[in-house]
Amino acid sequence: MSKEDRSRDQLAFHKKGRKQRKRNDHRMVHKLILKVAQEMAACYYEHAAHDNQFYHYYPSQRFFVDYEWHRFIQSAKENLADLMANPNTPESYKQDIYHALLLDATLPYSQQEAQLKVH
Repeated sequence: MSKEDRSRDQLAFHKKGRKQRKRNDHRMVHKLILKVAQEMAACYYEHAAHDNQFYHYYPSQRFFVDYEWHRFIQSAKENLADLMANPNTPESYKQDIYHALLLDATLPYSQQEAQLKVH
């Protein structure tokens, strides 16, 4: 199987998975954390898309973000926590971040993620 055939097969597989993941992905994360994770995924795509193999696998930024945003959840939470520790962050932002992290910690997915990370 040639490299192009393999890339085409992978793309077809991921397009099919993208449609199913959007329907069946029941992750619960706070909307602020979701937004930050999606923005981080989009920035990562811009950095990684210069590689042809990566670009064949993920042909568009929107496709990548829809399919891989969940991989950036933990990084999003860590970056938001770092923003809270930054003395230059306005208090209103800190309060919003604090409430988002606090509410997210009560969601079932966040608890599963914390339990899985420990093991």
